[in-house]
Amino acid sequence: MRKLWRYIKWLLLSFLGLLGLYLIAALIGSLWSTRPTVQNCSEKQYEIYVTTAGIHLDLVLPVEQLPAHLIHPSYFTDSTTHVAFGWGERTFFLETPNWSDLTLQNGARALLVNSESLMHIVRYRRPMPSWKRVEICEESLTSLLEYLDQSFRKDGQGDWTEVPSTGYPSNHFFYEAKGQYNAINTCNAWLGDALKAAEVKTGRWSPLTYGILWHLGD
Repeated sequence: MRKLWRYIKWLLLSFLGLLGLYLIAALIGSLWSTRPTVQNCSEKQYEIYVTTAGIHLDLVLPVEQLPAHLIHPSYFTDSTTHVAFGWGERTFFLETPNWSDLTLQNGARALLVNSESLMHIVRYRRPMPSWKRVEICEESLTSLLEYLDQSFRKDGQGDWTEVPSTGYPSNHFFYEAKGQYNAINTCNAWLGDALKAAEVKTGRWSPLTYGILWHLGD
């Protein structure tokens, strides 16, 4: 019994140690800012937004800035003014439409297992006052749109594959995505890479929301 307790204590201390190292690395990666190349950037005449759900960030773009191949007919309506793009762990997305649906198993799987991913899209009929507004130039917008397009997994005809979901409002949609989700490559790290593509100053590695919001003035 004493050996079992020693083993459990060793596992607990090891987990806390790894968690501490992870948080320290996340802090350093978040505070270590990128250096956007702005000398070749024209006038900043476009705007993008970042919105938070607490532990997850989405990137929001006005519809008029989206090319045709990023406006999928399944989610677009005439009243849509803005579209939010988010990337994340497949099972967590599909089984956690509300925070009350969060389970220890889903949370642990998202962090500890190399998992399949999905793109999450939300359509809006107006901008929200809580969104963080960022101004970018045309060159940056072009790079950002290419990054978004490359995040979707497409079929042989180059089309997105929609994934059915339940429990979400009617303005939420999911599609197959590229990449594996894990504790290093999180939903927020994906958004950080999107900001890097748009030449927006952010942390070099920000797996948590604070590391990105801090650079946006939160």
